[in-house]
Amino acid sequence: MNESIAQLLKVQEQDSEYDRLRAESAAIPKKVTALKNEIQANKTALETAKKDLLQFQLTKKQKDLDLETREGAIRKHTGELNAVKTNEAYRALMGEIDKAKQEKSVLEDEVLVLMEQIDQANKLWKDKEAGAKSIESGLQKQISDLEAQQQQLDAAAQEKLSGREAIVAGLSKPLRDSYERLRQNKRANAVVPVRKGQCTGCHMSVSQNLINELTRGQKLITCESCARIVYLEAQPEKAVATPTPAPNT
Repeated sequence: MNESIAQLLKVQEQDSEYDRLRAESAAIPKKVTALKNEIQANKTALETAKKDLLQFQLTKKQKDLDLETREGAIRKHTGELNAVKTNEAYRALMGEIDKAKQEKSVLEDEVLVLMEQIDQANKLWKDKEAGAKSIESGLQKQISDLEAQQQQLDAAAQEKLSGREAIVAGLSKPLRDSYERLRQNKRANAVVPVRKGQCTGCHMSVSQNLINELTRGQKLITCESCARIVYLEAQPEKAVATPTPAPNT
């Protein structure tokens, strides 16, 4: 293999690893944000459960006051019955008593419903509160692990970059510029093998003349279709068959 190709392949290997490490690192902040959003969502759910419980309790308290008012009205009007002088006044007081009793009955039913809602809301809030710290602790652990992983990825990427620069320093400026231009334009490998008469970068067939030039290995050759730098892929050595001994006669 042409020595320049060998050096470019080393640079490309460093670049590929660098790109992979940087891509993995760049994906981490999104994951961290999702975990932080989950923490906040759990806090909001806990706060909402607490607010719902308080609202049910406040509503029940108001219903209890309304019940006391109706019971007081019933007692008051019942006591006034002994003091009325006319049938009309009597009927009016009985009407007020019946109305208060009906309202009291409705309120009692509403209070029973509220008591059940309070029990359910209290259980929900306690369940969320009991698991909140454990859940948040687990999510925070995931965030810490991801942030540590990002630091490791960034350090490894920097190491690859340093290794790349050491190799690039040994390349001629025209060769280095050509590689950098191809890498930027192709957004992928700039140096690729020719395999079975095809460029593996663009998958187009190459001419026999190009293959002949590659075989001579005297200069860098670019693909006639995609302009990538190409080289002949080394063919695996064929195993030599061991002769089978002739049977003894």
